[in-house]
Amino acid sequence: MINQVNIEDYITGGAVHGKIYTDPEIFNLELDNIFKNTWVYVAHESEVANKGDYKTTYIGDQPVIVTRGADEPEFHVMFNRCRHKGASVCQQEKGNANFFRCAYHGWTYQNNGKLTGMPFPDGYADDFKKEDMGLLHVPRVESYRGFIFASINENVPSLEEHLGYAKKYIDYVVDEDSEGIGLTAGSHKYAYDGNWKLQIENTIDPYHLNFTHHSFFKILEKNTGKKINFKKMHNNERIKDLGNGHSLYELDGDIGIGALPFNLIIFPNLGFVGSHVRVTHPVSVDKTKVDLYPIMLQGASEEENAERLRKHEGFYGPAAFGTADDMEVGFDRVREGLQADAHEEDWLHISRGQNRETIDEDGLITATSSDEVAARALYKEWHRLMTTSN
Repeated sequence: MINQVNIEDYITGGAVHGKIYTDPEIFNLELDNIFKNTWVYVAHESEVANKGDYKTTYIGDQPVIVTRGADEPEFHVMFNRCRHKGASVCQQEKGNANFFRCAYHGWTYQNNGKLTGMPFPDGYADDFKKEDMGLLHVPRVESYRGFIFASINENVPSLEEHLGYAKKYIDYVVDEDSEGIGLTAGSHKYAYDGNWKLQIENTIDPYHLNFTHHSFFKILEKNTGKKINFKKMHNNERIKDLGNGHSLYELDGDIGIGALPFNLIIFPNLGFVGSHVRVTHPVSVDKTKVDLYPIMLQGASEEENAERLRKHEGFYGPAAFGTADDMEVGFDRVREGLQADAHEEDWLHISRGQNRETIDEDGLITATSSDEVAARALYKEWHRLMTTSN
């Protein structure tokens, strides 16, 4: 059935069909052609800083364990699946361990994946080789400036090729402090009943700011005495298509929602927003989980990092306006609206600003921040991967 999906029926230069957010067949094709085919962000090195540290996460729908070896500093990304009966061998979100023991029949693995033993080994023939029965590793693992990516496709181009023009903005994030950064403040998480692409699109969509988040900016105006002229702001700001599905939103100064002067999308699952790293996990066609990790400056004082956290919490925190607004208006109401699909005009438009795009000095497509350059960049790469045979 999956092979019967014709992607060309679901995308044009300035619109995408509603079915790409609701059709389980298209979602399954995304898992195969995107999440099993390109680089996916899995962890930051600060989350596995010490020998034996581990973190569990997903590459699309594939559960994996990210570890730093107990006896060597190498990183490993392994499928979280016992080689015996397929049970997951690690259920904790993070921790430190020299080994993982499957609770089903007691098969035990080093944290680099090597099988160390199983109960009652005399039940296996002489040609059973423990060295061939370790946890299976994800074929490609690379790190750029502390951000660890993995790919199930062993033939994927290098990570640096994939990141391309986005590298210098990751450099900016890391070089905010001479001692580097760490995702050491923990995380907060949310989930919504909607498609994963809604969160990626929303990460760079300044067009919605003064409508969806009207209440927040009215309170900010009352507290600071400063009123934001959104029309002027949009005209001064720029969005860029960085290639490979990545995009950038350059802010016109501080609008009170974070420390970074830009939002950045690294296709398909990583975002840099405000003062945090945002990771999007597709669960099903209509279920998505999102993790937010505040970025801490390693050389800053406790007071400076606390101020970053308070600013982050003020807009993106669990009790703040930003995330709650986006979940209701940008995700829940869109999901509800997409159920009205009986008419043949079941299309969502991403053409805003297409008529006034320009090319910058680096040859990148750019436009003002109320334009939908980022959405078109996303779907350009989405279309390429969805129509590429593996």
